[in-house]
Amino acid sequence: MHDVAIVGFGPVGATLAGLLGKLRINVVVFEKNLEIYPMPRAVGFDHDAMRIFQCIGITDAIKAFIEPFRDEIYLGADGRLLQHFKHMPKPYPLTWDPHFTCDQPGIEKELRSKISGMRNVQVRLGCEFLTYQQKSDAVNIQIKSATGESEVIEAKYLIACDGASSSIRSQMNIDLESMNYDESWLVVDMKVKAAALDRLPQTNVQYCDPVRPSTMICCPGNHRRWEFMKLPSDSPETFIQEEQLWKLMSPWISPGDADIWRAAAYRFHALVAKSWQDGRVFLAGDSAHQTPPFIGQGMCQGIRDAGNLAWKLHRVIKGSSHENLLTTYTEERRPNVVATTQLAKDCGLMISERDEVKAKVRDDEISAETDGLGRMIIRQDLIPALDAGLLVTTAPLAGKVFPQPVVMTANRNEALMDELVQSRFHLVVLAGLIEKIELDQLCAEAAQAGILTVVVSQEITPEQGINDQVLYVKETAPLIKNFVSSQSCIGVIVRPDHYVYCGLVDVRNAQFELSRLVSTLGV
Repeated sequence: MHDVAIVGFGPVGATLAGLLGKLRINVVVFEKNLEIYPMPRAVGFDHDAMRIFQCIGITDAIKAFIEPFRDEIYLGADGRLLQHFKHMPKPYPLTWDPHFTCDQPGIEKELRSKISGMRNVQVRLGCEFLTYQQKSDAVNIQIKSATGESEVIEAKYLIACDGASSSIRSQMNIDLESMNYDESWLVVDMKVKAAALDRLPQTNVQYCDPVRPSTMICCPGNHRRWEFMKLPSDSPETFIQEEQLWKLMSPWISPGDADIWRAAAYRFHALVAKSWQDGRVFLAGDSAHQTPPFIGQGMCQGIRDAGNLAWKLHRVIKGSSHENLLTTYTEERRPNVVATTQLAKDCGLMISERDEVKAKVRDDEISAETDGLGRMIIRQDLIPALDAGLLVTTAPLAGKVFPQPVVMTANRNEALMDELVQSRFHLVVLAGLIEKIELDQLCAEAAQAGILTVVVSQEITPEQGINDQVLYVKETAPLIKNFVSSQSCIGVIVRPDHYVYCGLVDVRNAQFELSRLVSTLGV
């Protein structure tokens, strides 16, 4: 029997397979297509996703397919600046750039390459999911193999990463809740010749023009993407033909300036499944939610699903936690996805306004509100924290993403902190805020609970080396110090997915929360 069966080998299914593979969980993946989907899909992901790619071990491999995301501006009907999505100031909280642009097929290629080297992950391409049947301790999954034969595979858990039209979701009888955004858009990827690149905008632009709402995105290298809202007057037969594409592109480039790489028509939806779990079967990615692309969170949402689910499956399968832990997946992810999707929808409605009078009122109101400077927004500040599930909701910093600095250890080597703590619970404390005798006692109690203590100190002595119980680190930039001190805490307990379980106001509070976590999880 397999531990986990995943249906769908797109970016979310592959990410989940990679995370589980790293955790030495026995996984089988079924994908009906033999090749990676070649048409335009996501062109961006954020530092949360990059952190998960780091955990899988593909950050170096994907560098050829990514670039830091440029600032993004929203222009009104008459060209006025309405909104400016800016980069957050350095030092970046996860060290990685806050947002990247990418070639999604390239990312998927490297994910698949990494997974191919994992002995405990079996990938079966050309296999189509047919149906499933749950038992008390497993799921029987019927598939049609690449040879056309029917097979039944047994797994402890089944994860549906099979996309927006998920057949598993249909069998689960789970409805999608509409958030009332449903528009047709044309997506065009172009390879622009060098001579024309400098004539194009050097930032990403949302054209909030009621005549034809559209988007231009600066992608890696000479790749540029345009998106055009489909109008009622557009013919479905000719909308995606080459002649029409060049007509749409004419304000920016002509046929001699670029080559059409790929184009596709899509419906942009705002939909969230009402439930994400039925016993041993779970939804993830587009099978659970579909998000308009306007804040670059579509693929990111699914990758966060994988990051949330992987460590919980690992603990339950290995017997470290009760299976009730898995119910926190929906508790945590669904509200977060709803809130993020609402933000994307709001941006989409702003861009998609077709009424010229309403568009002018919108532009005038924003100009008056901002003295003509436009709204200045840091994209990552929009992403909400977790507000339910496995965290102490009343504690400071709970549900927030814990930073990842570059740290120095006693041997003077530098590393990204996640590389040292790996995917496990860890207690992080600021050495200067705790008396040594109390610190030693706290470290001992954490070790007894099987939790690593990370002590952030300004000075590290040679004897404070790395071991399985206590890790002393010195930050190269005060990311942890500023994060923890912002709420007058002495430290935090951090989950394996790098979300804060709770902030700690003093040593006694830390001891209490460690004990409560042990009781809750059986750590």
